[in-house]
Amino acid sequence: MTDKNKNLALTGGAAAAEALRQINPDVMPVYPITPQTPIIETFAKKVADGEADTEIIEVESEHSAMSAAVGAAAAGARSVTASSSQGIMLMSEILPIASGMRLPIIMLVSARALSAPINIHGDHQDVMAVRDLGWLQIFSENAQEVYDNTFLALRLAEKVKLPAMVIMDGFTTSHSVENLEVLEDLVVKKFIGEYNPKNHLLDFENPKTFGPVGLPDSYFEFKRQQMEAMNGVIGELKEIFEEFRDISGRPYDVFESYCL
Repeated sequence: MTDKNKNLALTGGAAAAEALRQINPDVMPVYPITPQTPIIETFAKKVADGEADTEIIEVESEHSAMSAAVGAAAAGARSVTASSSQGIMLMSEILPIASGMRLPIIMLVSARALSAPINIHGDHQDVMAVRDLGWLQIFSENAQEVYDNTFLALRLAEKVKLPAMVIMDGFTTSHSVENLEVLEDLVVKKFIGEYNPKNHLLDFENPKTFGPVGLPDSYFEFKRQQMEAMNGVIGELKEIFEEFRDISGRPYDVFESYCL
């Protein structure tokens, strides 16, 4: 922990954007949807102002956003995106492809109700609808947790090779201004480290195929490995929590009790 940390007043969406600035991911394919929009608007402004050099790809739909994230991650890029509600429904075809290919994509989610009727406000219907598609899901109670969980999710995803959602409540957290402590850039860089995947599509010296046909015998092996990776998440996460407490002074646990 350092005394050079800054206290800022940010919305949950702006806290996510600040975390992204410090991570400086390689690629961020995005399509806007309420109430996720402030995340990508704020981060895009930071990129335009030269605070990060992420390649932001403005696509025509959420299906394309996740497809582009999968392609970028398979090529060896540190990839992130963001979505909500009907956007997550539209990209749901691609979500199990990301997890099945073991790509550590990070998706920031402003959780929102599903239509119909149309409701733009907070609900967990969207993330519950896709909870069994092989993605890690980390829920954030406030802006501080949104900020912290973005780093924790990245470390965890790249360790176990599974994609992760960092979830905040739509409007209640994504649009509410709260005080939070922001780490130094160099501290964040050291914590997340460099991303150098062992296997990727652009390794021309060792060409590989990603996402081929899997017949029943080999398909089962892939899913077994995926399950074992998911089963190892709790142990890995606890170790990452300890590391994060050392640099931030903020302790976390897998679950938080309420009224106990």
